[in-house]
Amino acid sequence: MKTLVCFGDSITSKEKSEDGSLRLTSRLRQKLSEWVVMNAGIPAETTRAALVRLQDDVLRHEPDYVTILFGANDSSDHRLIPLKEFEKNLTYMVNKIGPQKVILISPAPVYEEKQKARNNKRMKSYAQIVKKVAKHEGTAYVPLFETMHTKDIHHYLVEDGLHFNKFGYEELYELVLRKILLLTGIANPKKQLSP
Repeated sequence: MKTLVCFGDSITSKEKSEDGSLRLTSRLRQKLSEWVVMNAGIPAETTRAALVRLQDDVLRHEPDYVTILFGANDSSDHRLIPLKEFEKNLTYMVNKIGPQKVILISPAPVYEEKQKARNNKRMKSYAQIVKKVAKHEGTAYVPLFETMHTKDIHHYLVEDGLHFNKFGYEELYELVLRKILLLTGIANPKKQLSP
């Protein structure tokens, strides 16, 4: 049985949204029914804070795969982790976990009219660092920023202009699942059901 740990901030944390719709780990758990899918998301967290709990919340579970999704808080006005430190923190995580086990996910764009502590110009620079680390370290990469940037973003976010609604989680889940299926060579379970 494979173990997947989803490591991140509030975008990753919790199993359900306030409206009862499923979030990332609960959707993945339904599809990957033979896997152990663990939620290691903590709201408001930066990569700096995440390093402190890397051992207890990720490494001790000896996972086969780990999704890493940070950047929304690292790039915020009130926390603002410098880009160089953000890169260093992600690189450290990847090397401690093992590059072949990591799926790095870029942070998503925000809806700037509703989100006052973040902007997409800065968010893009953090997303580019995630992509750079993935390329340099040879890890899998999910281009969440690039994918969502081409869409009408406010349809995918709740009222605060940052967090995902059910449509946002559907997009994130599909991107992550596609990458996991590609890495593991598992056929999409839906396709197995057809005669």
